[in-house]
Amino acid sequence: MKFKTTFDIFGFYDWVRECGMPIAHCSAFAPAEALLAAGIMPVYPENHAAILGALSPTRDVDNPYSHKAIDRSVNERELSSPKLCCYALSDIGVLLGEESPIGGLPAADLFYACNSQCNVVERWGDQVQLICGERNLDVPHYVLRTPRLAKREIHTEEEIADFRAQLEGHIEEITKRFGTTYSEEKLKEYTAESDKANALWQECLKMAKLSPAPWSDFDAFTAMAPIVIARGLPICTKYYEDLLAEIKQNVTDGVTAIENEQVRLVWDAIPIWPRKNWLQNLAAEQNAVFVASTYTHSWWFTFDADNAMDSLCRRYAWNTMNRSLDWIYGWTMDMMRDWNATGIVCHWNHSCGIWNSYVKRRLPLYKENGIPHIVIEADMVDARHFDEERVTEQMTEFISQLKESACTA
Repeated sequence: MKFKTTFDIFGFYDWVRECGMPIAHCSAFAPAEALLAAGIMPVYPENHAAILGALSPTRDVDNPYSHKAIDRSVNERELSSPKLCCYALSDIGVLLGEESPIGGLPAADLFYACNSQCNVVERWGDQVQLICGERNLDVPHYVLRTPRLAKREIHTEEEIADFRAQLEGHIEEITKRFGTTYSEEKLKEYTAESDKANALWQECLKMAKLSPAPWSDFDAFTAMAPIVIARGLPICTKYYEDLLAEIKQNVTDGVTAIENEQVRLVWDAIPIWPRKNWLQNLAAEQNAVFVASTYTHSWWFTFDADNAMDSLCRRYAWNTMNRSLDWIYGWTMDMMRDWNATGIVCHWNHSCGIWNSYVKRRLPLYKENGIPHIVIEADMVDARHFDEERVTEQMTEFISQLKESACTA
């Protein structure tokens, strides 16, 4: 379905280019609020890569911008997966000269990676630094490191203290290098704004708990862009205020995500950006709607502006890609229950090993506990790994089985 509320991502990047602040290319879970408080504007190569996968110069879902960019990285630099995912290969390909619908990201003054999500982001930053260095551009690369929570629920106080010391050390180095000023008051303001936007985003996601759902989680894949690239900024908060109001109006007006909703699904892992709309339509044709996902719900932050730095460190030190198996499984089951879903569609991603590891470890638990699920093999931005005939067969059979189960329950 189409929403009147939109986020002008092209205009946003134009504004960033003119903002006059040093630009940091950041991993998705870097502490944006702290960088903003240090006078640095964060932009996100992962978002850029998603755009490259979602859009096509020929309006052909099988020919997104990402293909030429990936091939450029592979052929010119001999880069490949899984050392670098196709997100990285796409973004780097544009840095090497391939076309982008937004003209590429604003040029990097620094690269800032937080490895709580994966180690690819560090290697990604290394490549950006190397390519820029070959052009006589000095682009420093900072890496904020955190231990993985393989068998524990939370980090220790010592680990949080180390995470904070790293971040504060980076801020000190960055402000000296670029002549900017870090402000605790600004940190409080950005954190408060981010918390407000995140609360609104969460309310938007919760609206899909209603049955029938007034919007789908595949709609949310598009709507999540501001919480990724603009959190901490008023433009992000305003977008979710307007979006939530529109969704609520849809409820009042009886507008639903699909007609005759019969099956509710959870999507697990990163979207297949070239086929996002196709998958949503395929499900809708069979009266199925995706109501939640482990991807959109990964951007579910809560901050305390009165204890800004501490709350940022405690939240950014973890995300859904470095939690224990017990936590991630329980979290997914809670999502199934709270959004009243009956099946999970798992994306086995050609080039994202960290997501695949979590999918792989949960599959035996799904089977053991009788959780209906299927696994689709594809890639987040490389459409050449998508088998339309096979996926159509899988989805059709799966949804049919869920309908039959509902009739016999």
